[in-house]
Amino acid sequence: MLNQQDKIKQRQALEDAYSNFVEPYLYQRIEVKLESSSSVAVSPVGVYYASGWLLFVMLYAFLMRGSQLLPTGQTRRIRP
Repeated sequence: MLNQQDKIKQRQALEDAYSNFVEPYLYQRIEVKLESSSSVAVSPVGVYYASGWLLFVMLYAFLMRGSQLLPTGQTRRIRP
């Protein structure tokens, strides 16, 4: 019976800790100043560079997947 009462006390202590310490932070409103939010300048060169690599990887994956779809024993032959 003592063990059961200890569990009840522990549970009550946890619930009180949550309602006293966690809930106030969850429900408080955070004010954001409109003039403080500035947009981040993105360099077009970096976007082009990343897009090029993404296109290259997608093309490579597509070609490698296509070579795996061939029946076993066959390879692609490139004619000059």
